Amino acid sequence: MLSDRDYFRNANRPPDRGKKAIWWLIGINVVMYLILAPPGSKLYMDLALKTADIRNLQLYELVSSMFLHAGFWHIAFNMWSLFLFGSLVAPHLGVKKFITLYMISGIFGNLLWILFNWNSPAYLLGASGAAFGVMLAAAMMEPNQEFILLLFPVPIKAKTMVIVFAVMEVFSELSRLSSLPLQENIANLAHLGGFVGAYIFLKFFYKGRLAWDPLAALNLRGSGSSKPPRGWSVHDAKSQDNYRADTGKGSYNHDKPVTSREVDRILDKISQSGINSLTNDERNALKQAREQLRR
Repeated sequence: MLSDRDYFRNANRPPDRGKKAIWWLIGINVVMYLILAPPGSKLYMDLALKTADIRNLQLYELVSSMFLHAGFWHIAFNMWSLFLFGSLVAPHLGVKKFITLYMISGIFGNLLWILFNWNSPAYLLGASGAAFGVMLAAAMMEPNQEFILLLFPVPIKAKTMVIVFAVMEVFSELSRLSSLPLQENIANLAHLGGFVGAYIFLKFFYKGRLAWDPLAALNLRGSGSSKPPRGWSVHDAKSQDNYRADTGKGSYNHDKPVTSREVDRILDKISQSGINSLTNDERNALKQAREQLRR
């Protein structure tokens, strides 16, 4: 139904819904870095994630280590990533679910690192796993949103960026494992674990409402076509051409109700080319369709 579509379901959503969670998380990280547990302090070392402590059931370190940072650029990069990608994700999830996504991503990142460093004397800290999880969520919810990053001085879509970063993390980890001595400065496994945690969370709670699935895009679930998100329909080119021929290229009669088929065509156009691609007639048709729903 028309009311199930994201464009109408989110039409009256406050633009800052959930965004205060981003500032709470950034605030906690900054306070920990500057006041409570600055690098080198006793509390800093007590809260960092260490395999020996996990063996002694000091499980709180799986969470506490997520709010520690080794230096200015470490926390600056993580908090910028949290703000940049979280600004896309938080309005979809709201405060509680966004914080849950952050925590699950960070904990999964820490667990994956622990799994492969069980006998290592190294310790882990930082919000990178959580930030990478939020990045994946942004790509799954807003896959065609474009970014310009320092590493990529050209516009790059969120879904492309996530695939590039995932490949980089895998190769970086393989390179780290092949080097002697091992380089422990960047926990690539924690980043990949953040991806895994976010993917599981989103697929479990938001199945059918995600715009992009990275596993489907990588053909890891078979060659069959994936189902479109809930509320969307797919039309082949021939049926679209025939429809436009029958209806005067999508124009509509002000005196007649807007059909669901016409709304489908317009929303498909938005998904492919953006809302700015709509003609005045198409914008008016969407407005008339909303009015029809309210009657």
